[in-house]
Amino acid sequence: MLKRSLLLDLSFAGICLIVLANLNGIAYLLFGVTALFSSFILVFCLILCYYLFSYGKINFPLWAFYVMLVLLFSLGTISWLFYSHTHHEEAAGYYTMFRKTAPAFVLSFAVYKYIIYASDRGLLLNVLAFVTFTLLIITFMVPIGSATSIFSGSLQALMYGGGRSAGLFASPNLAGVHANFSLAFVLFFIVQSRRLSLLFLLFVPIVAYGAFLTFSKATLIVSMLMILLFFGYNSAIILKMPRARRRRFATAVVVIFFGVIAALPQIREVTSNLQLQQLQRLQQIGDILQGKVNNTTTTDRAKLWEEAAAMVADQPIQGWGLSGFHNLPEGYLGCHNTYLMVWGEAGILAFIAMLVFIISSYYRCFFWIKDPAYRFLSISLLFVITIQMYGSGHNGFSNSETMIMTAIVFGLIQTQRGRIGHLRYGKYTGQDYQDKLAKQNGHLH
Repeated sequence: MLKRSLLLDLSFAGICLIVLANLNGIAYLLFGVTALFSSFILVFCLILCYYLFSYGKINFPLWAFYVMLVLLFSLGTISWLFYSHTHHEEAAGYYTMFRKTAPAFVLSFAVYKYIIYASDRGLLLNVLAFVTFTLLIITFMVPIGSATSIFSGSLQALMYGGGRSAGLFASPNLAGVHANFSLAFVLFFIVQSRRLSLLFLLFVPIVAYGAFLTFSKATLIVSMLMILLFFGYNSAIILKMPRARRRRFATAVVVIFFGVIAALPQIREVTSNLQLQQLQRLQQIGDILQGKVNNTTTTDRAKLWEEAAAMVADQPIQGWGLSGFHNLPEGYLGCHNTYLMVWGEAGILAFIAMLVFIISSYYRCFFWIKDPAYRFLSISLLFVITIQMYGSGHNGFSNSETMIMTAIVFGLIQTQRGRIGHLRYGKYTGQDYQDKLAKQNGHLH
């Protein structure tokens, strides 16, 4: 018989490998079998829920998240009964939408409970490292697949102009979300890891290049925000950092600065060989950063948002029912905005609950998480979730990877609240600080 702790660890590892390392996508590319491992995700989640159901408490952002999901399902179901006949004829049916979104409850609960459990055992940092390396398995395949013929054609779909709906991900946009999740963890471990800081520093250009190759505008904008946050935030608190963490950050600044200078010829060569469509997307990013948000810069999503907003204005209280915004009547596409989807399908109450969940999550990340590195990680993950996934996609709650990252944010809020708040960063430095941190969060081996 497996020990309970080993069973829980293996269950979480199985979830990470299937979802974050995208074993389903690999199986599809190799054998043409769809969703080969999906049933195992549910089994692993049920194991975690069974043993950890009463372990720890559920914090407020997670309660608000669950309230939002309950309202989305319940109010969306009621509205669907009355208005489903108005939905686009090719819209996904109620059962399809429920089946895709319902696992958000189980997956987020299971991962959240395990994060608390791992933190209490002093293994939080090791768990986050495992999450990082499972993410990197697929992230590394993007630049490798574009530079070699190893994956001949299978991963070319991740680049704009190579096909928008094939490969390991459903679209380059989801590939970009994955790459940015990887970037958040890599930047976190640059300052957090004592032994592997330089290794994670070397991962930065690979992960950033993988994000670039998706040519997803939301991906590139959010990745730039994260990198600016990393340098700006750590520079602002550098005098309050422990000495060891200060050295790691200074090393990262120097290496990245000279690395960019050394890579300028290669950067020019890559940009000079881009296709016309790829150059246009980069130009559109510059236009968006200048405030030019229109159909051209958003690839016709502004039109979808306008249509969705008009439908919301017609029925702002009760909404149009589940699946109503996944194929808009005039646009023949989903609204590509989770905020509009929640409001449009379930009404104003579900939308308010969503805002409460998001605002309270940001507030507690900024003011509850005392350790600067964990605060950076949680805010970066929220950037990807609330800006990139929710802002440019209508599948925010049916994407398993996003649900795992949302649960990790909730877990960090719960486990890091005041955990080292008594430490004065200006007074505790070097080994003294690291010993205290290691006892609480475990060593990264």
